[in-house]
Amino acid sequence: MRLSEDKVRRIAERLHDELEQRGLLSYKEPSGTQRGAGRAARVKQIYDFIVADLGQEDDIDAEVDRVLETYSREIKGTERDILFRKHKEEIARKRGYIL
Repeated sequence: MRLSEDKVRRIAERLHDELEQRGLLSYKEPSGTQRGAGRAARVKQIYDFIVADLGQEDDIDAEVDRVLETYSREIKGTERDILFRKHKEEIARKRGYIL
């Protein structure tokens, strides 16, 4: 994963707070729960979604690496970057993943 767990957590918290501040997130705290417990649970759901999405992209990257390893010659530099991007877009499209 390209992002650390701490960075993903901060992104999830910031996303939650921005959505709440803009009025795009509404909820009621369940009675009998500690103040802020609902926020923590919602942030955790956002965090889990981001981690799962990054995991899907890592899987696509690994598949692209396997495809590039099948080439008969070693590919380096700009050529590799171009082929990597091309194959990544193709594999993502086949899987229904939006980059």
